[in-house]
Amino acid sequence: MFEKIDEIFRNIESIRDEIQILLNMAKITLVDYIMIKRGSQDMPEHVSMAVFSQINEQIDALKKEIDALNKLKRELLVF
Repeated sequence: MFEKIDEIFRNIESIRDEIQILLNMAKITLVDYIMIKRGSQDMPEHVSMAVFSQINEQIDALKKEIDALNKLKRELLVF
């Protein structure tokens, strides 16, 4: 079971690194991205839709891994 948890953590770390690279390419922070997605901030003109789309894909992958971790938590650690 620890192997599955370790795999999820490795995936999360890999996705985090990819997100950080894409954010650096777009010259925005994660907070900027979140504010743009919420509609609280306009997208900067220098950010291409292609890079923003790639960030969205990686964020979705991150959500999927976090959901998998939460599923394991519910299945294993509920007493």
